[in-house]
Amino acid sequence: MKTNDNKKSNIQEKRNYLKCLSRPIQLLVKEGAIDTVNEGLKEIYADEGHTDLKTIHQWNKVGKQVIKGGKALLLWGKPQSFEVVNEDTSEIDELDFYPICFVFSQKQVIDSKKGGKK
Repeated sequence: MKTNDNKKSNIQEKRNYLKCLSRPIQLLVKEGAIDTVNEGLKEIYADEGHTDLKTIHQWNKVGKQVIKGGKALLLWGKPQSFEVVNEDTSEIDELDFYPICFVFSQKQVIDSKKGGKK
């Protein structure tokens, strides 16, 4: 059980970090400077040289593997809608939940066939 609690705590920490990173970007979205928060996050990562972002499964499909110890970059995943019943009014509210998407860049992968860097 402690392992599950640690995982939940770790995910919550990552979620809080992503929320903090996203706050100033949300203002840019409201002003119309960029279209989405993820677009702003990708620009931040690109400033650090992370230009080609993919999930671990997407990298594996193109013959690459993430370098051991590689730290994932965080983006918001596709929103998932669900319904919640308001206990006071018995009304059903529809809420959106944005999961975290873990991605890696071209700087964090190697060619899985040759074992060399991309």
